[in-house]
Amino acid sequence: MPWFPYPALAAMGKVDRRGLSPHAEYDVILVSGDAYVDHPLFPAAVVARSIERLGLTVAVIAQPDWRRVDEFKVFGRPRLFFGVTAGAMDSMVANYTSMRMPRKEDRMSPGGRPGLRPKRATLIYTQRLREAFPGAPIVLGGVEASLRRFAHFDFWENAIRDPMLIDTGATMIVYGMAEASIERVIAHFRNTGVDKGFPRLPQTCIRVLPGQGTEVAGTGALVLPSPAECRADPAAFLSLAKAIDLSVRPGARTLVQPHPKGDIVCFPPDAGDWLREADLISASRYNRREHPLYEEAIPGLEPVRFSVVSHRGCLGACTFCALALHQGRRIRSRSVEAILSEIAEFPGHPDFHGTVPDLGGPSVNMYGWDCSAGGCLDGVCTHPRRCPNIRGGLAALADLLSRALELPGIKHVFLGSGLRYDLLKPGDEAAFIRILERHVSGQLKVAPEHVDPVVLSLMRKGAGADFAAFIQWFDRLTKGVNKKLFLVPYFMTAFPGSQGRDEAILTLIRQFRLAHKQLQEFTPTPGTLGTAMFATGLSLEGKPLAVARGDSERSVGRVTIQGHAGRSRRRGS
Repeated sequence: MPWFPYPALAAMGKVDRRGLSPHAEYDVILVSGDAYVDHPLFPAAVVARSIERLGLTVAVIAQPDWRRVDEFKVFGRPRLFFGVTAGAMDSMVANYTSMRMPRKEDRMSPGGRPGLRPKRATLIYTQRLREAFPGAPIVLGGVEASLRRFAHFDFWENAIRDPMLIDTGATMIVYGMAEASIERVIAHFRNTGVDKGFPRLPQTCIRVLPGQGTEVAGTGALVLPSPAECRADPAAFLSLAKAIDLSVRPGARTLVQPHPKGDIVCFPPDAGDWLREADLISASRYNRREHPLYEEAIPGLEPVRFSVVSHRGCLGACTFCALALHQGRRIRSRSVEAILSEIAEFPGHPDFHGTVPDLGGPSVNMYGWDCSAGGCLDGVCTHPRRCPNIRGGLAALADLLSRALELPGIKHVFLGSGLRYDLLKPGDEAAFIRILERHVSGQLKVAPEHVDPVVLSLMRKGAGADFAAFIQWFDRLTKGVNKKLFLVPYFMTAFPGSQGRDEAILTLIRQFRLAHKQLQEFTPTPGTLGTAMFATGLSLEGKPLAVARGDSERSVGRVTIQGHAGRSRRRGS
């Protein structure tokens, strides 16, 4: 080790240039809110390896002290641009619980220590870079920037904030996943430079002069309500959220949001780029270790060190979830050969002991799924029922898991990602039995979220969201495979419209004696439809909703469930 040279790294005032000259100039310099972990589930590593693959040099400033501008100067000014990401999570979510209390641990930091990234990290890092290098181009990426690319409700301020490009003054946002789009971004800065015309790059957002948004966007652009209109009219903010919800897909309209400080123009993804994304995931190789500079382990790495990504995107349209908004509503599955080739390398890794803890992705049973119609304008594939144009079941995943387990040196291949139980079909039973027999270590993660039909409809869960029926089916199948297996369900309370209905979760927990450790209040994160419902008090149809807003009011459902359910014996706990 290392298998592959690490990028140059500066972390917490320490510098490691990996044998490069102290005066070397880098093409791109990344600033990240996470510690640097060379792994495909850590954003800075994905971007760094993608840039290296294009033949450029890259350095990473990981978790700099944002109170000291000198830490942002350690590698000088890049030839092309600075890239900024808050990390794998929104920095407000990383720093605060759903009850707005400071977290005691940051699993993406050395030793799990909290406080190494600022709140609103993307904004703060950009401000420091502007102080250190006035005029330098800055490209924002990651989930924090992606979900804040338009006016958005901020739960921690209880206010609608301006788009991220207005707040930060950055040059551009690359939203969603970066593997395919980064090549176009680099070509732009290589060939034209910053401030020479407006780059019309797929999957990017830019700021143009006030009133010029539709001219730059071109024919067919959709003009969104302005931030001021969203603050004045709840219905306007709801319509904004619904338009954004359908925007992360090829063929979508370019979106324009007017603002007195500059219109925001957001271009849709390119279909060709998206189709290449699965291949690009397979093109990079990672050491799957923390950078050697660190003296402490990164807690977030160990559970996923040898996890493997099977696909990107989610066909689900759940209103509480930002995943499809970030990764898109089209499944891009890696080939079986590419995945098996990656796993086949693991036995040569000194940290590998034979177990792949997870082979999956978002809504793991969507591996291999596609649409026979090539997509549609509605883009809601699973609500109120699964669209008949969706092709795919559980067999492709079961076959993949089985073939991975047959590789030399592989002892176990587990399904650690969450399974969409409500999208299983009668024909999936044989594949599900195979998975239970060989690829579930003892506990199967599922996310019913809720059990009340009204709340499930507000969440846009499908017609198959009958968790009680699934439990009974699961119990029957586990008896047939002669294994002691348990369900680990994830439940959500305090969702808009769920007041007085959260106790239905308690009834089900008692009936089936379920473990209920995975229980949390809904956190209104930027960009989701659920957050718009929370902010406006309106359903997607514009009807008034009862919304729990204060922390004590929001905690009622969770406290009730934990207090009463804990008095009975729990299955799988």
